Amino acid sequence: MSDALNLISRVLLSTVFMVYGYLAFADVKAWLNFNQPALKRFFDMVAGGIAPPTWFGYLIATIQLVGGLAILVGFKTRWVAYAFVAYLILVDFFAHNFWDMQGAARGSNMAHFYKNLAIMGGFLLLALQGAGRYSADGQTSRSWLSRQMSRTWISRR
Repeated sequence: MSDALNLISRVLLSTVFMVYGYLAFADVKAWLNFNQPALKRFFDMVAGGIAPPTWFGYLIATIQLVGGLAILVGFKTRWVAYAFVAYLILVDFFAHNFWDMQGAARGSNMAHFYKNLAIMGGFLLLALQGAGRYSADGQTSRSWLSRQMSRTWISRR
């Protein structure tokens, strides 16, 4: 039962990243324009205020799409879950800094900030628990375990 719930959790956690990764790839210019304030804040801090290059939009889309797919199939799940936690910390700091906002933008970004905290909690649980039996990680670890068990059994004979 816990493996089935783990699979459901991976599907739910990965969906948002796969969808938004795909949408960013579909129109990277629109993604860059939509996220202009967050990107400006980020590039002011790390690159002296240059305009965000197009490749950066593709990088974020790749992180979201490939990371979402990795979580979905359960490939390197613990590593990807920790990477998504780090990614979401950066997103919250640069994009959903509601503490610097007023009016409707403050309320909207506060909701996104706390939603991302909840998603981070899900990823931390996934990193702690692992991908489970119904995953690429679960299949490779079972294969390795099976080989180890058979070696031990053969060596005892």
